Amino acid sequence: MASDPFRADPISELARAAVRALAEGRAEGVENAIDRAYDETRVDPRTRRPTRAELRAHARAFEESEQGELGRLLRIDAALVEASEVLARLEETVIALEAHGADLPPPEIYGRAALGHFDLDPVVHIRVVTSLPVSTIAQSLFDAGFDDPACRSIETRHGRLDEVAFAGEYAQYSVVRIPPRMAVDRDRDLVKGKPVEHVDFSGVTRQLARLRVRIGRPSR
Repeated sequence: MASDPFRADPISELARAAVRALAEGRAEGVENAIDRAYDETRVDPRTRRPTRAELRAHARAFEESEQGELGRLLRIDAALVEASEVLARLEETVIALEAHGADLPPPEIYGRAALGHFDLDPVVHIRVVTSLPVSTIAQSLFDAGFDDPACRSIETRHGRLDEVAFAGEYAQYSVVRIPPRMAVDRDRDLVKGKPVEHVDFSGVTRQLARLRVRIGRPSR
């Protein structure tokens, strides 16, 4: 019998246990799930913690073992649809309420979600360029049926920026407001300044089209 590649080392054992704790609702976030994994396994506590990449690999394998590849792809499809709805609502709000809103850059998704990656603990990071108060953005999202958003601020390379955070059905959302006159490199992470992928509504639509080709493709 072929050996299970995810049982090959203690780090994989920790990652597998952490993913199961998350999937079963027994952990409050990824770090807590890893802590539980140390408690629930016989792995030496001096063993390093699994990386997010290692956890994502196990999360994908776990979901496909439970739901099949098609089930996982359908979930990602639903997550992309939800994210596109958030983008559309933000753009509609800016155009309707912001002076010269139609001339501002469209809101975009950043990071892993921009690549269509929604495994483990999906967070959709969005930037919206507007001078509208963050409370107006939050109210618009709430009126559109999204979960009650929380308004707060985050520390970035450009100083403190307003953020609207809320839970969707398929992901957590972080919407950061960029003042129109602030010089922010669209291709760089707001915190560390590293290169980062980003897509607007049209880009998400293209991702959905490619994904649906995969979903409709007969298995071999």
